[in-house]
Amino acid sequence: MPKMNEFLKDCLSLPYKSNSQQNPEHENQVEELLIKHGLEYVAQPNGSQNFPDFHVVDDVSGKIYSIECKSSKDPKPIYNGGRPHENAIYVFSSAKYNETTIFNGSHILSEEMRNSYDEYLKEQEELLNKYKDLELWKENSRGFGFYNRAMYIQSGGKVKTDYFIHQDRYMCEQNVINKEY
Repeated sequence: MPKMNEFLKDCLSLPYKSNSQQNPEHENQVEELLIKHGLEYVAQPNGSQNFPDFHVVDDVSGKIYSIECKSSKDPKPIYNGGRPHENAIYVFSSAKYNETTIFNGSHILSEEMRNSYDEYLKEQEELLNKYKDLELWKENSRGFGFYNRAMYIQSGGKVKTDYFIHQDRYMCEQNVINKEY
């Protein structure tokens, strides 16, 4: 079996590790698996606080995959202002279950929903620019300003948000391993 597939299967056996900025234990254990499986990779290709955590070269196809490591005490990752990236592989570790699961960003957020968010954000920016053009906003003598910030959250109860009991967990894991996304 190809190295990339074996690496992804091994990710499923990882225990929970914190992934704090000061001590990224989860990223470190994923990196150890990349080394173990002899995969070619680049860590933090866009800097330590930017997506992704790794670019990994598939040993068969030569395709480069983006891998993002997430960990949480809860059974769902925190996305904050960055939504799941399409065609990125996520390796998510949860303290609640002391388990790890893998999924693709497109499993979490459909292209249609992604486009709808983009449309909304564009309209929101246009509305903000309309207000920024008002004299009242321009003549603010204290330099006080405003900007919009996207925050992506998950809601709907654990049946929708718990990545470890979700009905699609196994399908998502297998699709990542078999690169069906």
